[in-house]
Order: sequence, then C-alpha cells, then structure tokens
Amino acid sequence: MKQFIEKIFKFLSFFVTLSSLLTLIIIGLVGVENTPALNFSDSYSFNEKILFLKKQSINPEIISIGSSMTQNNLDSEVVLAEFQTNKYLNTASWGMKMQDNFNFLKLLYSTYPIDKIIIVSNVVDFQKGNKRIDPDYIKYYLTKNNLGTTYSFLKNFNLSYYSENLKYAKYVRNCQNDYEYLGYDKSGMVKFKNEGFNIKDQRWIDNHFDKKITEIEYVYLDSISKFCSENNLKLYFFQSPYREGLYSEFSTNEMNIYNNHINRIDIILNDKHYFVDSSKAIWNDSLFVDGIHFNDVGAELFTNYCFDKIKEAQTNNNIYIK
Repeated sequence: MKQFIEKIFKFLSFFVTLSSLLTLIIIGLVGVENTPALNFSDSYSFNEKILFLKKQSINPEIISIGSSMTQNNLDSEVVLAEFQTNKYLNTASWGMKMQDNFNFLKLLYSTYPIDKIIIVSNVVDFQKGNKRIDPDYIKYYLTKNNLGTTYSFLKNFNLSYYSENLKYAKYVRNCQNDYEYLGYDKSGMVKFKNEGFNIKDQRWIDNHFDKKITEIEYVYLDSISKFCSENNLKLYFFQSPYREGLYSEFSTNEMNIYNNHINRIDIILNDKHYFVDSSKAIWNDSLFVDGIHFNDVGAELFTNYCFDKIKEAQTNNNIYIK
C-alpha cells in the first residue's frame, strides 16, 4: 500500500512539474502581460473572461451572463448603483448561446453565492452555435484546485493554441477602437468608445437575419428560467435593440421573425422573471458602433432604461415590461 501511494505521489509530482515547466517557458518567452489565457474552450474571448474572473477577489452575489450583448451593452456602473453593491461580475463573452449560458450558469452557481442573474440578448444569441468548453477545468481553476488545474492544463495542452494566440492576446487587450477589444472594467464589461471607434461598414448594416433562429435555444432559455426559479435566483432578461436606422428598414418578413422572437421569450419568462423589451423605444444611430452593439454612451442609456422600466413595473406590481 505504501509503495502504491508513493508511485501515485511521484506520478502527480511529475505532472505538476511538467505543467509548471511549460507555463514558465511560455511566460519566459512572452512575459506575463502577453501570456495567452489558458485553453479552457475553443473561444478565445471566453478564455480571457475566465482569466479575468480568476484575478478577482470578489465573491459575486450578482452576475450577468451571455454574449457580447451582455459584455458590451450592460453598463457596470449602472448595475452597481442600482443594486448598491460591489459584489457584481459580468461573465459574458463573444458568441455565447442560450445552451452555453445554461451550462455556464450551473457552473457559476456552484462556484459563487449568486442570487441575481442578468442577461442582455438579441436574436444572435438564439442562432446555431456549438462551443467546446471544459467545465471541470474552469471549476478547478476558479476554486484554486491546483491538482485538478494541473491535470486539466496538461489534458488540454495545445502548443499551437498558445503560439497562435501570443500576438492575438496582446492585440485584444489593447485594441481600444476595434470590435475585438477585451479590455475589461472592474466588473468585466468591455466599453466601446463613443469617439474614434473603427466602425466597419458591413457590421453597421448587418441585422443578423441571414442565419435562422434555432428552436433548441428557446428550450435552453426555458431551462435557465426553471433553474433560476428552482434555486430562488432573480432573473433579469433585457432585450437589446437595433439601431434606429437599421430597425426602420426591416422587411415585413424580418419584422415578423423579430416579433415572433419577442413573443417566444414572453411565453417562456412571463410572470416568472423580469423581462424588458427595449425595442419599443427608439435608439438613435449615434449610440451604436454597429447594428446591435452600443458605444459607451448608448450602453449607459440602455441599462438605465431597463432598470427604470423594472421600477415602473414594481410600482404597478407587474413583472413583464412591454
């Protein structure tokens, strides 16, 4: 028995040593500030957000989840002021669909003492997606389980991932005027500047109706709704709008698709959670950097709008805000 334990110990020590060596080599070559985030998934934005979460000393009671709709459009300062707390983190990253959100929510719920969830969304979050995410790796990493992290690091180690992302990591952390910018504020939001942003013509006119909405994503939103209800979590779902100039040009078919989408969310969340449909208001083009992403001015106005609508609903003892 003693020899068996010694062999196990030596085996684990080898993995820890190898992991540390590989990490030190990477850091030594590029420097700590340029080292790519670990390979938790096939989404670099997601990996960067996990790195951000690891660095925080906050045990959040409020989290926001979702795609870039949440990451860029939900103003942190407004959220912090609304709930009068500093225990809030924005955990969103590019391209997260409702299935990804549901799986990530369960992991976060088992990690943090959360009681409120915020999601900012648009039709893009209900289109087909299939991320590869290693939940055990993330869990080990965020809870400082060094042995589990080492094992997962080696299991997922891919030299090409790190070599390919050496320059990219530096770029996304510093490209303040581009869409790929991942410079987080203290809560995890990424703000796009009102002035000097490199707006791309194609993104400015893209209404994202070129891809079909996937039915299964509504099923996963329903799973999120039920999970929150079963665990006494308050869910705030904010429908993010299109810029006025793009919304006004929707064809009859596009408008029908959009309205049906809103109605589906209404059916799923009705009388259970807070739902703000901001598309009923007019959102000037000057508030956006493309068809659906706000600049910093727009994000603040949008977030205030959503919470103001919730306050109105609470005054009227209502929960669904049209």
